[in-house]
Amino acid sequence: MEHGYEETLTRLAAILAKHFADTRIVGTDIRDSLMQALASYVCYPHSLRAVERIPEEQRIAMVRNLLAPYEQRPWAQTNWILVRLWRGCGFGYRYTRLPHLLKTKLEDANLPSLQKPCPSTLLQQHMADLLRQGPDVAPSFLNSVLNQLNWAFSEFIGMIQEIQQAAERLERNFVDSRQLKVCATCFDLSVSLLRVLEMTITLVPEIFLDWTRPTSEMLLRRLAQLLNQVLNRVTAERNLFDRVVTLRLPGLESVDHYPILVAVTGILVQLLVRGPASEREQATSVLLADPCFQLRSICYLLGQPEPPAPGTALPAPDRKRFSLQSYADYISADELAQVEQMLAHLTSASAQAAAASLPTSEEDLCPICYAHPISAVFQPCGHKSCKACINQHLMNNKDCFFCKATIVSVEDWEKGANTSTTSSAA
Repeated sequence: MEHGYEETLTRLAAILAKHFADTRIVGTDIRDSLMQALASYVCYPHSLRAVERIPEEQRIAMVRNLLAPYEQRPWAQTNWILVRLWRGCGFGYRYTRLPHLLKTKLEDANLPSLQKPCPSTLLQQHMADLLRQGPDVAPSFLNSVLNQLNWAFSEFIGMIQEIQQAAERLERNFVDSRQLKVCATCFDLSVSLLRVLEMTITLVPEIFLDWTRPTSEMLLRRLAQLLNQVLNRVTAERNLFDRVVTLRLPGLESVDHYPILVAVTGILVQLLVRGPASEREQATSVLLADPCFQLRSICYLLGQPEPPAPGTALPAPDRKRFSLQSYADYISADELAQVEQMLAHLTSASAQAAAASLPTSEEDLCPICYAHPISAVFQPCGHKSCKACINQHLMNNKDCFFCKATIVSVEDWEKGANTSTTSSAA
């Protein structure tokens, strides 16, 4: 009986995978139904194992379809499927219910979102293999993930600003329940997109850290910029995020510090602690070079209001403050040790960078961000900016910031140097 049940599940999985990867099926309703069915399938251990038993060619075709760029297609469900394949492997990501919801009444234990983690290392490996293939697969997929993260988190911040303004009115006229639900959805999407980035950088770190690849440096700088923005918004003292979380409004139950901060921490630990020394230093330099970087935001993760003095032990966290140390049932001792190691490393690196940096005259600063020295010159027009600004700009626009001439290439530029290295803007 058991064998017949498993065989039926496997046959159904094969049918789903085959049609999901069939490019001839273009009907929106049919594709949505296939996507929802596959999303449910990967949530439950028995049906996920059935997906793993289908022929390898079908599995790879299915995963390849999941890794298509997110633009111009319903991407949220796709991202959710990828997250389910990772859940149980990420930093502090072994939970069924969020810590702050444990005391609330369980809705329906059979809901897909409430199933215990059942990651698939087999499908993860297919994903890693596909992302290594060809020069365009990984950049197009990851740029689309980063674009959607930027959109989802920006929308979330905009919505909680409206919610906070409504809460401060004398008549306490809160926004309607539908808008609260959209706000929570944007938060959940931000968390799930961060988890997909964590999975990618864990499985295929060279996509971000092997700078012989033409797009790796740009991807890492984009990632660092978004991580710093998320951290700064969520960890600022008495900030908007804190105030809205404290309100505990119906519909915003999932909005809390834990899910988003552990997702960001998982990416940072992978970049700054777990990899080879050369890659850790590379990631450190990019993170510190971002004008939005604040060491205080990293200290916040361990309940510290200020960076510890070099060589001193971390003081006990204030119980009133958020700290990853308060989640012993969710975060392992090894994971906490890695966060402490990361904080010590960034504290030391920040101090060294500050001591080594020379004052930069205004004329040598990037005229776009006024945060970094000029380091790139555009050809053929000869205008200049820092690499971070031009790399970000070229993702969506090939025209010069200043004169609107088409940028054919970007060369490294250093004041007083006669040599340069050219990279194509195409």
